Amino acid sequence: MPEGRIVLKENRIMMVSDEMGNIPAGNISGCGLYHSDTRFLSIYEFRLNRLQPILLSSSTDESYVATFQMINPVLEVDGGKRTIPQQVLSIRRSRFIYGGLHERIGLQNCGPEPVDLECELLFGADFLDLFEVKADSRGQVLRYLGTPRPLEGGRHGLSFIYDGLDGITRRTEVVFHTPPTHRHEARVGWNFHLEPKQTQTLVVDVIPLLGESEPTLEYLYDDALLALQRSYRHWNDELTRVSTDNAFLSRGLLRRSQMDLRILVEEFDTGLLPMAGIPWFSAPFGRDALITSIQTLMLNPEIARGTLRYLAARQGRQVDLAREEEPGKILHEIRYGELANLKQIPHTPYYGSVDSTPLFLVCAVTMMDWLDDQDLFVELLPHLLAALRWIDEYGDLDGDGFVEYDLRAKGGVRNQGWKDSHDSLLYPDGRPGELPAALVEVQGYAYQAKLGLSRILERMNEPQLAERLAREAADLRRRFELRFWMDREQFYAQALDRDKAQIPSITSNPGHCLWAGICDPERAELVGDRLLAADMFSGWGIRTLASSSPHYNPMSYHNGTIWPHDNSIVAAGLRRYRRTAEAARVIDGVMEAGIRMPNYRLPELFCGFKRDMLFNTGPTEYLVSCNPQAWGAGAAFHLLQIGLGIVPDTTAGRVYIAPLSMNGVRSVEIQGMRIGSGRLSFRVSYNGGRPEVDVSEHPADLRVILDEPPPLT
Repeated sequence: MPEGRIVLKENRIMMVSDEMGNIPAGNISGCGLYHSDTRFLSIYEFRLNRLQPILLSSSTDESYVATFQMINPVLEVDGGKRTIPQQVLSIRRSRFIYGGLHERIGLQNCGPEPVDLECELLFGADFLDLFEVKADSRGQVLRYLGTPRPLEGGRHGLSFIYDGLDGITRRTEVVFHTPPTHRHEARVGWNFHLEPKQTQTLVVDVIPLLGESEPTLEYLYDDALLALQRSYRHWNDELTRVSTDNAFLSRGLLRRSQMDLRILVEEFDTGLLPMAGIPWFSAPFGRDALITSIQTLMLNPEIARGTLRYLAARQGRQVDLAREEEPGKILHEIRYGELANLKQIPHTPYYGSVDSTPLFLVCAVTMMDWLDDQDLFVELLPHLLAALRWIDEYGDLDGDGFVEYDLRAKGGVRNQGWKDSHDSLLYPDGRPGELPAALVEVQGYAYQAKLGLSRILERMNEPQLAERLAREAADLRRRFELRFWMDREQFYAQALDRDKAQIPSITSNPGHCLWAGICDPERAELVGDRLLAADMFSGWGIRTLASSSPHYNPMSYHNGTIWPHDNSIVAAGLRRYRRTAEAARVIDGVMEAGIRMPNYRLPELFCGFKRDMLFNTGPTEYLVSCNPQAWGAGAAFHLLQIGLGIVPDTTAGRVYIAPLSMNGVRSVEIQGMRIGSGRLSFRVSYNGGRPEVDVSEHPADLRVILDEPPPLT
């Protein structure tokens, strides 16, 4: 997101404005009021005597409400015969999202003389599909050309109506609580006389409507705001309470991440599900939701439960090449706008992701490690078995035992791992990798899934299936080491191409293989060293691509930037192989970057420039990063979990806690963390030596082990 954008979201309605609170006419930065992938408001501008006020400050500290404090510029009145000096009028805009946009505009005369003012609001609704807003283009056949109509039923306001080519009527209803003085099409004005110290208030509701739905405005502005506050209090009450003695970490980064997750999480009949990111990816994404769920199990396990159920309900059932659907496959992305309804894009849903399916299995295993929720596991078991069949049958395109992907859908994604940009898989000479391709990290996920399921199933008295999966995992690990290891580089290749030739880029991807546990321990030592080398580790985190690569660009989406979620997974892998010092460096680098970001927010990604200790410069933002973004927000809690050394194994009745020292932190307290059949609470004190752990609460059937888990062999 460009700097200065203000984002509010509640369930399926989202608003993106500029720092003044406006949606400027002709904006190309994605500003608008959105519902179900459609922009229902494309212009929303406030003017005072036809001029734009002067912004003093804007705030979204509470996430669910935005405020904009402004003052007047010099205003001419009485036909230019006199002026109102600057800073005589206080203007405050306060807004929130609750079934639509609700805004209160307050004007106060702080001067000694009466003033006469004209306030204007300009509206527009283009009903563009979000994909068209992102591309900033639209054919004339789909362009909204109508003018607003007055509201019926004695209400004051405007109605924009668009009869979509998909047969769905979309409406934007604008309701004014104070009757306007004048209106010309979509420009609405009020004339006010303000005595000294007098305040005048405007309240505006903007309601997006799909089909035959009717607006519901039976609540008052303050009542709706109180309902939102109660919703946020309930969200916070359900979370693990985390506190540290570092205010920048506790009240900055962790609080912001917690609030960002609340914005992005929506509730479906299957439970909670995190949307990927704002503004372009405020939709269900399989990979993003699964990784976010794994990251946030220590914070709120209901996210993982809801995500697993949502994706299981939409698991592939047939072969449909237009959407890259196959039996057992987990979706990549779902869209609900006009283009999806018209089948002009394949996202209905679209299944073009090679890693969502193994990550679905990994998430289920990790959920069991945390909660031992056998009822949910049994409920999901048919879907887990279908996902396993997809890995072995449809995922292995050529029968070599590796999971590959190819592009088969028109309008689909060429590169179908988490690095899904067009140039993320390149040969040294710059040519795109020949498809089908087998990505290194995907083999790790498949191994992790099979070995983890084997362990769970063995404990649930399913020895035959457990033994088969363990055998398949061991065979995959053997073939992985033979084909992906590069002797010259002493590192794993990024992928195998169509001809099984290695694509030899030095990337962060093998760090995911450390997390998965597929790497030979001796080679894992070499991988850990390489990931922390100067051309990979910037000081703020591990780059996606080594700076020594011919394709490196610190400002490239996947070829040199730093992704917090990527780093949290790599840090988990380093800890798994006992590389505690290296894991601590990654944790400290990313956490410190987040603390120095605007609003203490870990974004989707940031630039891979080297950290400059001499001039103490901060991390450099990426130009169009999603902000907020689910696995960016989740990374903060994943990194904290890794730093505290929390490794649950509840199906075996135990949990490990082995804290690392973290820069600028002398104490951490965890209260009410859901694990197994109950809750775990403990405090870590850092007194210059070995961290001391004081456990104050744990489930009776769970043994707390204050040590590292056994090393991998």
